[in-house]
Amino acid sequence: MLVLLAALALAETPPPAAAAALVSASDVAAPDAAPAPVERTFAERVEEAITVRRGGDVEAARALLVALEPLVPAAELTNYLYQRGICEELAYRPESALAFYDRAIELAGPNALDARFRRVLVLEELGMYAPALEEVRAIDRARGLSADDAITVSLQRGITELASGKRRVGIKRIQAALDLTEGGDTHRYLRAKARFHLARALLDEADALPLTGDEKRIVRNLEGRATRIKAAEQQIIALAALREPEWVLQSLVSFGDSYVRLADALAKAPAPKRLTDPQEEIYRAELVKKAGNVRTKAYHAFDQGVAVATRLAWESPVVTVLQERRAVLQAER
Repeated sequence: MLVLLAALALAETPPPAAAAALVSASDVAAPDAAPAPVERTFAERVEEAITVRRGGDVEAARALLVALEPLVPAAELTNYLYQRGICEELAYRPESALAFYDRAIELAGPNALDARFRRVLVLEELGMYAPALEEVRAIDRARGLSADDAITVSLQRGITELASGKRRVGIKRIQAALDLTEGGDTHRYLRAKARFHLARALLDEADALPLTGDEKRIVRNLEGRATRIKAAEQQIIALAALREPEWVLQSLVSFGDSYVRLADALAKAPAPKRLTDPQEEIYRAELVKKAGNVRTKAYHAFDQGVAVATRLAWESPVVTVLQERRAVLQAER
């Protein structure tokens, strides 16, 4: 290796002046003329932006598309608007993304159906579940969907139904679509998103079980919480296998939040009425200890999320959420 590097260094060393003087002007060949640059088509330049975006640099892709705006031919306008919408969506500018998708849909070009689907994702992200559900239902009724597209739409429809409060039908639809893709490597992003929503539904159910009332009720609800948290963990294990960082991080936020709420509920749980004052004091101290252990679990969930994001150099608003949640618990330790 050292020999090679030395050879390269010698090759880069300019010839001494004496040696240069021995070379006559007539011995020096004229350089070949540089080839004329090949003019790329508009479609090729859009493809370049798509490649850049898929490589992870959304802002650079957006800049390439913005530069092309004055040059858009009529035949390419729908695709151009659609690609602009994707860049805005991935850059967390949902209102701008909707504007581009709406224009693409109005033109009814070849990307119109795809734009409608992406519009559903943005509406859901904004918490506008009613129009998102209406749109995804209409897409589900569209003719000519391929088998893969049908699974994609079913997954998103189930997610939207679940998010909008239609829990039973949403969970059933998601599970049916997941069964069709189990063991395969397709639809990874939406499968991960679906499993996140299933996990969050279980954690929401756990959080809704109050640790109040008589002792039997508290024990029963505490067991119910533990069962649901365990089931949510199984969903996250399946989610992690799909290697979709955004949904792994989102799930760690949800787990940490659920643990915090459990810790708060434990700390406030009433003592059994039959206890004497000294016994109640011991009981309270034990509850505080257990609540502290649960808060430590929450801290580890947030800390793990920050570590994963750092390792992957992942940039997303959820990373800020994880950092802020971790900082709060760190200050309490």
